[in-house]
Amino acid sequence: MEAVTALRMPPFHRYRNESGHSGVVGYSIVPDGIAVQFVDGNVYLYTYDVPGRRHVGRMKALAREGRGLGTYIGRHVGNRFATRLGRDEIIPISLRPQSSTRQNTAFR
Repeated sequence: MEAVTALRMPPFHRYRNESGHSGVVGYSIVPDGIAVQFVDGNVYLYTYDVPGRRHVGRMKALAREGRGLGTYIGRHVGNRFATRLGRDEIIPISLRPQSSTRQNTAFR
C-alpha cells in the first residue's frame, strides 16, 4: 500500500485588509500556488493548475498588497480552487481581533 503524505503549508501571514471589509483573514504563498484562509475558518488552496497561473499570480500580488484579494476571488475565481485544506494540514494564524472601531454590517 502506498503511503500518503499530508501537504504542510508554510506559516500563514495575516492579511492586512486595508479596506477593513475583507472576508480574507490570512494567506500562505507556496511556489505553485496560494492558500487563503477566510473569516469562517475555511482554507482553500489555489494552484497554477486550478484556477490557473494568471489568477494565482494576481492573487499573490493582492495578498502582499493587503487589498482586493477577497473581491478578486469573488469576481474572477469563485469556486475554482484546487482543494480545501483540513485544519490539521495548515499552520493557523492568530485570529486576534484587529484594533478597529469600524464594523461591517453587510452580514447582519
